[in-house]
Amino acid sequence: MSVMNTKTKIWIGVGTYLIASASPVVELSSPHSLESPAVSVNLISSASAQTLDPCRKGLGGEGGEGGEGGEGGEDGIILTPNLNPAIQPAELEEAVSAYKAYVVQEVDRLLVDAKVFTDRVIAGDTAGAKSLYGSSRLGWERIEPIAESFDAFDRAIDLRVDEFTGEEDPEFTGFHRIEMGLFKYNTTQGYEPFAQKLMEDLTALETCVASLEIEPRDMVRGASELIEEVAQGKITGEEDRYSRMDFWSFKANVEGSEKIVELVRPLVMRVNPALLQQIDTDFAAVNQMLEKYSLPDGGFMTYDKLTLRDKQILQADLARLAENLAQLRGVIGV
Repeated sequence: MSVMNTKTKIWIGVGTYLIASASPVVELSSPHSLESPAVSVNLISSASAQTLDPCRKGLGGEGGEGGEGGEGGEDGIILTPNLNPAIQPAELEEAVSAYKAYVVQEVDRLLVDAKVFTDRVIAGDTAGAKSLYGSSRLGWERIEPIAESFDAFDRAIDLRVDEFTGEEDPEFTGFHRIEMGLFKYNTTQGYEPFAQKLMEDLTALETCVASLEIEPRDMVRGASELIEEVAQGKITGEEDRYSRMDFWSFKANVEGSEKIVELVRPLVMRVNPALLQQIDTDFAAVNQMLEKYSLPDGGFMTYDKLTLRDKQILQADLARLAENLAQLRGVIGV
């Protein structure tokens, strides 16, 4: 007989694995030995548990630089080697702290809104769940660059079917799995477990965000990332393909970007007021188009109502806005 070492990786939750190292595993060389109880087989004589931190940051959104950057200095002052001399580190730290508070607030809102939505799914109320789908995701979309920097949560909560083997792939979960059931198949039946899992993942995300240290670069870069995501991807209608509630996502992305600009406005005004004026003009153009498709109750028309001409104008406005927002990092020096 021979002795082999084996390892088993067991999935136990979002971003977490249990690595069981089994040694020795006894392999019997003769089939006759199966009849003999004399050999005692200990499949796992030593096991070690190793977890991958579910709060581990990944690529950090579109930019792919999450989790790197500025270093903390004395008294918590954020040190960035290229910070514009006209900007004091304490000013930047204040802006980042305010943004962290905003992110926490939006995650809290996300949990509340998603709970109302998933409760309708679990209750079997298809019409009620449909009416809440668009508003349930606003918190996620406003802070998307931060939220999606947690790879495990981004995959579990917000990835679309394209990223999986198909509609029935068990790893296809989150908002878009439920959206598919509601709007493509007009049912909640069978989607209750996905609703429960979504709330579990969002609750875990809330815990991670609470202890997250946001770096200045990630915050400032997020302003352009939010708009780039709409201009380069969501404008095609790929985001909410079943519900056609894409305008909800667009508006939330724009609001998240506007918040970042609001927080760094005093800093940018001092260094490059002309750029800030152009950004304000760009935001106004995008919001004017979104307003055209808004409804009196605060919602939006379905995305199929967007005309080709308006789509072209909106895409051009978004691209220009994203390009100008991308200059903020250089202006501030992060």
